[in-house]
Amino acid sequence: MLKQVCQDLHRTGTFTEEMKGVLDKTFQKRSQQALDLVTSGKVGRFNFSPSGRAVWVVSGRKGEYQVLPESMFCTCDDYYFRVMGHKKQLCYHLIAQQLAEAMDKHREDSLRDTDYSSFTSKWKPFADSG
Repeated sequence: MLKQVCQDLHRTGTFTEEMKGVLDKTFQKRSQQALDLVTSGKVGRFNFSPSGRAVWVVSGRKGEYQVLPESMFCTCDDYYFRVMGHKKQLCYHLIAQQLAEAMDKHREDSLRDTDYSSFTSKWKPFADSG
């Protein structure tokens, strides 16, 4: 459902009440939480050069989370406990990222490939302990 709304949103450039209703019905309060993140500029895309790699980051209530839109994955606890546990469809960080990308309402920053490892290390706390 989210993919369809985002495709329509990207195609038309307009977020309608009908779209909002579909999201509210599907995701309940998470829909509005996601929209609040988008409108408050809490979704960012970091572009690395020269590789062209992109990292999406969403600032939620308790911190910053990396969102992987291709695999519909988020590093937040809600994703780990509720989405992976099949209690919820998606966390609101993923919904926010999808909407922000479709609306083209996200921050864009450029970094060099040499910054990639240090930038993403906050989401890999156990990477160096092995």
